[in-house]
Amino acid sequence: MTTGVLALFALLMTFGCASPSRSESISSKRTPARGEPWKFLNIDGVKLRTPHYLIHTTIEDADFNERLAEVMEGAHAHYRALAPTIPNDPRPMESFVFANRKEWAMFTAQRTGDDAAIYLQINRGGYTVRDFFVAYYIGDSGTFAVASHEGFHQFVSRHFKGRLPPFLEEGLATTFENISWSAGGRPRWDTVRNVTRSGRLKSAIEAKALWPLGELVKLHAGDVVAQPSEKIEAFYAQNWAFARFLLDGDGGRYRPALQKMMSDAAAGQLYEPTRRPDREVDSFDPAAVVPMLEHYLNMKMDAIDAAYQRYLKKIAAEAVEAVPS
Repeated sequence: MTTGVLALFALLMTFGCASPSRSESISSKRTPARGEPWKFLNIDGVKLRTPHYLIHTTIEDADFNERLAEVMEGAHAHYRALAPTIPNDPRPMESFVFANRKEWAMFTAQRTGDDAAIYLQINRGGYTVRDFFVAYYIGDSGTFAVASHEGFHQFVSRHFKGRLPPFLEEGLATTFENISWSAGGRPRWDTVRNVTRSGRLKSAIEAKALWPLGELVKLHAGDVVAQPSEKIEAFYAQNWAFARFLLDGDGGRYRPALQKMMSDAAAGQLYEPTRRPDREVDSFDPAAVVPMLEHYLNMKMDAIDAAYQRYLKKIAAEAVEAVPS
């Protein structure tokens, strides 16, 4: 399964505008974006060039497209902050953001071959294949969230020589979904608060529908596509919670372990005791995840699980209803 498949399958947009507990405006300068004509089949569009991206879109709203370019460049700075050892790559990363689902589906059928049937099951969101991502317009806030999420999968696929456990990559990607706009028109990210994910987490806990951690860590998005919606939503919410656990849990105790894991993945040096000599470096072995987590966190899995369960209850208790912007 390719990186980021069905990455936002369960994202139901309920973004609020509460004051963020951790947000950041990346730059005081606007992103330079050069536009030029682009066409998909017989549909007119525009191709936007920014310092790090080549964004193809059939959306006709020039203001939206300008803000999309701002979002991608701002998100890129956040990705790099999470993985600062990544060397610069001068090649732009490509994305395709369509005006509607029909155009997105036509592109998907044309571009993804035998995997198209899997991607076409996505009912609201996007997907990443190799180092390009594909999305379609679902409202300004929702589309920006999808692009920022998928952009992380794209960044990892382009720059990392090893593969993070997919559940963790998904969780980290969800931390980039909460975007607001400053008075000066700059995008800002709250990488702590995510009312959609925290709300789904609280619901899963109340319904006793959580995935056991020992099972969750071995999954990728394609494994859950046929599950009931509440299990899909729990999957992404728990992934988000685990990423937050590593970033902020127990006073930041686990953040150095995450940073080491990210650095090793970028360098192709992830600890994987189950690796066979004939297995590709960027492939995923579910059996490797538990020993990998135990190695980096220097804890047995039952101790990791106990600490994670405590953290789940803490952040679920913080869940609040979204306030319309």
